[in-house]
Amino acid sequence: MSEFAPMDILGKRFTKRLRGYSELEVHDYLTDLARVIESLLRERGELKQHVHHMEHELTAFRERESALKEALVAAQRSAETTIEVARVEGQRIVDEGHGLSDRLIDEANKRVQNIEMVISDMRNRRREIRAELMRMVELLQGLVEDDQQREQGERSTPQLASFQRPSRQSTDSK
Repeated sequence: MSEFAPMDILGKRFTKRLRGYSELEVHDYLTDLARVIESLLRERGELKQHVHHMEHELTAFRERESALKEALVAAQRSAETTIEVARVEGQRIVDEGHGLSDRLIDEANKRVQNIEMVISDMRNRRREIRAELMRMVELLQGLVEDDQQREQGERSTPQLASFQRPSRQSTDSK
């Protein structure tokens, strides 16, 4: 079916015959038909333009949807990567913490052993000093006892001799 333009309909001329249609009715009918077709063509043009506009919008929405999907996938990958990096980093920190705590415990145990050795040495030294002091006390006690015995012996014997005066009587008489 070929398309009719309103001007084609209005410009159409029919041959005249006897007993044909009323020229005025045909012309009015064709004018009405031309108006309807013109309106339909205008509406069709508007609809085509609207469809074209909608297709552009649909394309733009599909592009946005695609971009959003890509962004969502990228964000999800980024989040997964970030979570994995954080998990690995957290595990590294925990492992370092365990290693550090093990080293600190080892150092503390070594210090405890050193302190125990120092305490043991100090106890041995204290025993040695006490034994030395006891020997000194015994020695001093022996000296004190010896001194006491000498002192007792000294009391019974006079240390100084007393001098007697010569008698004068004998020298006077002569």
